[in-house]
Amino acid sequence: MATKRLFDILYYLVEKRKATAPELAKKLNVSIRTIYRDIEWMSGAGIPVYCNPGKGGGIFLLDSFILDKGLLSTDEKEELMLAIQGLDALKGNGQVAEKLRALFQIKAEDWIRIDFSDWRGTKYQENLFEILKRGIFQKQVVRFIYRSQQCEAIRNLEPLQLIFKNQDWYIYGFCIERQDFRLFKLSRMSQCELLDERFDQKVVSKPIEANDLKEELVKLRLKFDKSQAFRVYEEFTGLITEDKEGSLLVEVDLPKHISLYSYLLSFLDGVEVLEPIEIRKEFQTKLNDILKKYKT
Repeated sequence: MATKRLFDILYYLVEKRKATAPELAKKLNVSIRTIYRDIEWMSGAGIPVYCNPGKGGGIFLLDSFILDKGLLSTDEKEELMLAIQGLDALKGNGQVAEKLRALFQIKAEDWIRIDFSDWRGTKYQENLFEILKRGIFQKQVVRFIYRSQQCEAIRNLEPLQLIFKNQDWYIYGFCIERQDFRLFKLSRMSQCELLDERFDQKVVSKPIEANDLKEELVKLRLKFDKSQAFRVYEEFTGLITEDKEGSLLVEVDLPKHISLYSYLLSFLDGVEVLEPIEIRKEFQTKLNDILKKYKT
């Protein structure tokens, strides 16, 4: 029995209260016999749906029906509403949640909100997310420009999963150029478009580990001024110790590329690199280069 078809019949009857078998068969693209089998199954499951033959007859749902004694318990309905609201937050229109509210005849507060616009108000990532989502569901290849530390290149990807990890969104899929499964960071993508080319690739489920991100890591020992505590406790939870002077000491693995120094500079004079010595020296060199630009 097709669960989606049963849900569609039930929702239609909740909304219209009455339908005919030919009407439902045409709407759902099945035979009239299939509709009657579905109605019989729903009735046997305790849903008060019934048929009246003759002129003016049809398929009816009891006026007092609320989906309390039917398919889902109260807890199951609440869990389903939370899950659907989460998906609608990504989709952005809330239509599925609204239909479920009508079906369950319950009120539900929005528990999640996802805003892809940055603080400047631009919504590029929201549009990118929508393109990638369509590519995943419609199994269409996407093309985009990708900027890494090494180069800028055009990539054609069979998109499989959108992944949120370590405060960033990634798209996971099969890279046609590399002939391998890869992760791409959304913030490094531009000019993304859907192609007409289709694919049949299935998701290869596996945990996303740090080495999947294709970035070399370096272990750092950092010393933060206590004035940076609000950021340190937010970004390095569980990795912090405090010395006698109240400074915050952190040992952490971070990506070893140019953005590491930009990140350290965001703490201004509130951070000191203790180890490794080569990173400390390179950071010192970059600070001196910056200082030279501002000497008059």
